[in-house]
Order: sequence, then structure tokens, then C-alpha cells
Amino acid sequence: MLSQVLDNLIANALEVSPEGSTLKLHATTEDSPSGSVVALHVVDEGPGLSEEQRERAFDRFWRATNERGELGGTGLGLAIVQKLVESEGGRAELRSAPGGGLDAVVLLNT
Repeated sequence: MLSQVLDNLIANALEVSPEGSTLKLHATTEDSPSGSVVALHVVDEGPGLSEEQRERAFDRFWRATNERGELGGTGLGLAIVQKLVESEGGRAELRSAPGGGLDAVVLLNT
């Protein structure tokens, strides 16, 4: 499960990041109402998404657009991530990354 989730998040990050940019992968712990969770982060240097786009990004077949139109892919990667993570009792989020880009976060109970 985790391998598929990270594969999808990394593929999305590579798709939107400028050539030569750096992806950052790291893990942290965060407090949540249900206790401490492990947060796995995939941070890109792409254009990021608006709040409205972040809310829709987990919808099946939704694809982001850039200045040249729709980005590639089927629009299923993030929907699959969400279903896999939820099946394990976790959740997936997209956050604005400091300085631009997107921070894709998978939160899993410890």
C-alpha cells in the first residue's frame, strides 16, 4: 500500500515540477484529535494549487491545468492515494508548500 501511495505522489510531483528542481520527501509526527500520527510528505517546486483546486484534487478524473492547458495523466493518481490511505484509517491532504509548490501529506495513525 505505502509503495503505491508514494509512487503516485512522486509521479504527480515530478509531473508538475520544473526540470532540475528538487523533490523533498520526509516524515514527521503531528498531533491529531485521535493522538499522534506519522506524516509522510512529498514536497514539489511546481506552481502549487489554489485552495479550490486542492479541495477537488482527490476527485476521480480531475486534472490540474497549467498555462499550457491540462497536465498529463488520467486524473486517478490522487484518488487512488486517498482510497488506499483511508483503507488503512489514515488521510491524505494537499497543503501549500512554503515558497510555492505543493506538500502532499499522508497521515497514518501510529
